[in-house]
Amino acid sequence: MPRLPMGDLGPVQITWRYGESDAITLEPFLGAVVLRMTDTITDIQEEAFGEAAVDAAFGGATMELETPLTRSTLQQLEAVLLGDLAGSVLTLKGMVGCDMYADAAPMVIKPVCDNVASVIPAEWIELYKTYPYRAFELTFDRSTQRVFLVKWKIFISQDSATYGDFGTIGMV
Repeated sequence: MPRLPMGDLGPVQITWRYGESDAITLEPFLGAVVLRMTDTITDIQEEAFGEAAVDAAFGGATMELETPLTRSTLQQLEAVLLGDLAGSVLTLKGMVGCDMYADAAPMVIKPVCDNVASVIPAEWIELYKTYPYRAFELTFDRSTQRVFLVKWKIFISQDSATYGDFGTIGMV
């Protein structure tokens, strides 16, 4: 029976800056980790057919990832919330006009089974150029667990070996 390389359901472990000296593992999550790819399509029309498309052309694609972090360490939050950690105080900085691609880094998403991340690269997803941005709301009440939603901009690679690619499903 067919099966996705990373399995059909279950949690994941994410390593940002994969393969670099400052790699950081992100987990646990509460809620769905969502990887989304969307193609932009422009209809080609002819006056004789009104609004009906006679053809269409691809106009590019976008990719993004949503990671709902919970029970995180301050070190994890410092990395993905782009903050400064001094002791037990995490300062959240405002950012304006800062380029993201130059600091974008590889990410690997590994499926988790029985609380153990996969050690089989064929089951992993690799994204070549990723960078986080903040999108969280913290809730304070008697029954809602706090979650830091971090979104990720996934850039198309401009490196020569992976030029024009976002990443792979499965790794060698």
